[in-house]
Amino acid sequence: MLGAAELGALLGVSRQRVTQLTAKVWFPAPAIRLAMGAVWALGDIQQMATETGRPLDYPALAAHLDALAERHRADPQFTRLQ
Repeated sequence: MLGAAELGALLGVSRQRVTQLTAKVWFPAPAIRLAMGAVWALGDIQQMATETGRPLDYPALAAHLDALAERHRADPQFTRLQ
């Protein structure tokens, strides 16, 4: 599952560009809309990328997720919950 930030990392675009792309007819609908925003299924994004020839940057997504995990590890509020 991907939020806008993760989708941006995977597509190699800004969150603002994600907003523009997700409004396109050919872009897959979100799997669900939560209070925090829309969430897309990775499989739907992979299928769209295959159909449109858009490259996906898995290393950039992994780096983004690693940075988030590191930020949480460094957050004293998060470490108290563990």
